[in-house]
Amino acid sequence: MSLNLDKSAWKRVAFGDVVRNVNQTVRNIDEAGTDQIIAMEHMDPGELKISRWGSTEDGTTFTRRVKPGQTLFGKRRAYQRKVACAEFEAICSGDIYTFEADEAQMVGEFLPFLVQSNEFFDHALGTSAGSLSPRTNWRDLANFEFDLPPLDEQRRIADLLWAVERERRSLMALLRELDCIRSVVRNELFEGLSAATMRFDAVCMIGSQNGLALKKSQRAGEVPMVNMGEMFRGEVISADGDYERVVAPDESFLLAQGDLLFARRSIVFEGAGACCLVPELDEPYTFESSVIRSRVALDVADPSFVLHFFRSDRGRDLMSSIVRRGPVSGIAGTDLRGLKLPVPDRTVQAVVVDTIDRAGSATAAVQGRLVASTVLLRTVSAEVFGGN
Repeated sequence: MSLNLDKSAWKRVAFGDVVRNVNQTVRNIDEAGTDQIIAMEHMDPGELKISRWGSTEDGTTFTRRVKPGQTLFGKRRAYQRKVACAEFEAICSGDIYTFEADEAQMVGEFLPFLVQSNEFFDHALGTSAGSLSPRTNWRDLANFEFDLPPLDEQRRIADLLWAVERERRSLMALLRELDCIRSVVRNELFEGLSAATMRFDAVCMIGSQNGLALKKSQRAGEVPMVNMGEMFRGEVISADGDYERVVAPDESFLLAQGDLLFARRSIVFEGAGACCLVPELDEPYTFESSVIRSRVALDVADPSFVLHFFRSDRGRDLMSSIVRRGPVSGIAGTDLRGLKLPVPDRTVQAVVVDTIDRAGSATAAVQGRLVASTVLLRTVSAEVFGGN
């Protein structure tokens, strides 16, 4: 698809000349007028919609006010590409910038897609500093230069991009409904499952292994690294994500098909211990220190069966028994290895996995449409923001 854009009338501007970094501080949380908080963990890479949030009732040190219509940008670990369009009032982390367009020069609806563009992220990454948790700052982001269309053309482009974004959101909502049906089937299967239990480390070749804690010198390489953000995008680790690439680690830290990954820590209590499956990968991947890797012994259990168990209500209840509460909740590998889960023979496991798969059989077609919409969004964005 081509928009046949004539950029001759577009004006070269600096980001800081057309966008404000709104840093409004809430001095008294009890009088803020909202009990919703947004942490970096609540922003999904590549998704403009915020679908989850925390509560001030659980306690927070956040003080930055968020207003509807603002564009939120995660300045910490910019490679995670966390941008969102605020749709409700909230209090957010200091690691999140709150941008507003100067409406005399830029249409507000145009701003989220500019901030989400590859060009903006390349600039943000190039200006990030720090080793373990690199951050970019407003002064450097304000210097980002780009070609800005006239207001009427901005509206036309924004209308098109938001139409595609709404289509994506509708498809994602349908996927959630299908996933709900599948979850009901899964929960019923495991609730009714009667089988001898085994310690998790008896089911595994690798009971638990913490991921890499990298030095700055190891953070520029060729091997994609699965981070905490990927743990909340789905049951299976995506091979299409925008991963930080690091220096090749020791072979013992490379992932293999069928590995199970667990969230070692999470700001959200329910996120601690979240389980994902590693699919077949077309290149070596590794995993960061906030992730635990386990490898199932295939003669004992099917990795998909174990994944489904930990994703079921029964499995989550079991996992919650080892989650340690705090400002950051988490699990320890030693506790994970000691969990006892039901392990029927492989024939029964195969029936359970097949039944769950059939319950989600319509998902693939919807996912295909979602991928097509996402590709269209990226194509249009590249044509608009990718230069002449």
